[in-house]
Amino acid sequence: MQSLSLNNLNVEEKHSMNDNVEEEDDPSLRYNRSLHVEPFHRQRRIDGTLPFSEQIPTMNHIVVTNGYDGRYVINDNMTETDLNQGGIWKEIIHNGIGQKPTVSASVRLHYYAYFEHRDEPFDTSFKRRRPLEFRLGKFEVLPGIDLAVSTMQRRERAKFIISSDLLYGELGCAPHIPESAWCLYVIELLTTNESSAVVHDEQLLIKTTTNKQQIDDFAKRVRLAQTLRNTGNEEYANGQLDRALRSYNKARQLIHNKVTLIDGKQEEQYHQLLLKLHLNSAQCYLRLDNYEKCFRACRDTLIIEPNNLKALFRASVSLRSLNQLDAAEKYISKALSIDPQNRDILMEVIKLKEALDSAIQSTIQKPDERFTLKDSLSNDC
Repeated sequence: MQSLSLNNLNVEEKHSMNDNVEEEDDPSLRYNRSLHVEPFHRQRRIDGTLPFSEQIPTMNHIVVTNGYDGRYVINDNMTETDLNQGGIWKEIIHNGIGQKPTVSASVRLHYYAYFEHRDEPFDTSFKRRRPLEFRLGKFEVLPGIDLAVSTMQRRERAKFIISSDLLYGELGCAPHIPESAWCLYVIELLTTNESSAVVHDEQLLIKTTTNKQQIDDFAKRVRLAQTLRNTGNEEYANGQLDRALRSYNKARQLIHNKVTLIDGKQEEQYHQLLLKLHLNSAQCYLRLDNYEKCFRACRDTLIIEPNNLKALFRASVSLRSLNQLDAAEKYISKALSIDPQNRDILMEVIKLKEALDSAIQSTIQKPDERFTLKDSLSNDC
């Protein structure tokens, strides 16, 4: 199950060439921390140490499940004990305005998340300095969060208690999420973007035909892809390489051949983001020892930027690991001609030379070994 958070902190870029992912280079896209600190008068007023069993009786049981696998309970003959096995309980803190969002609507919200008997959140959108954004009913967040938000109005602020079967399940997510953990969420729905005169694309709803609408679609896709890339960067920093790869692949699928480029500026932005996603994927594959996929990601990068140093370096490492030494030599030679003083490249040159010498030595020894064996057999006869 995908984690609730889709927007995450950037990864530091001060690493060696063989152990980093691509970070945001455009200062205009960075967030000002001071603009994303919640005003004091809007912070929560909830005692998180109060047991859930004491809070639930005063709340509305808006979604009822069996408490085990998230299946809804709709049988009118269920007992009161059965009805309290699981689901979502809601209490409105501040009323909202307008209609509730519908399936496929894009929503933006801030939230706090607490375990029972805890007064400090284990997760919040404010530590990431930006709202969480996702589309309802598209499995982009935990099912409990998706269902809870679908009951809210714009600018509504509400408290939800959600059972584990609609969150992280019976096993949790060690070491951060305990087993069978029920959670309390305080959510404020900031905006909803309903679809109007839309057609369905494979990944998101887009409006039709005019240049302005195409620009809006491009900006939305790039923004969502950037959010997914940031998520992948944090997962990479935490050593969650498989999750990081999923985030990078989702981001790439969101924009690759899915946008109409209006001008050169959009084309440059598109190619730069795609390049970073390819490079980040290559680094993950390299650390997972998946050298074939690492090389393919490097090759895709070099189509966009033929002299990209990191792609040339990682391609050489992958091919050397696959024992394709002649091909590896071509990539590292090109990288060396671009930056002859780069320490990582010089180290790779040494490793490749050792591999080539070992291969030559092995080729020389094999005929001698065969001759010795044959000669020995002849002598035995």
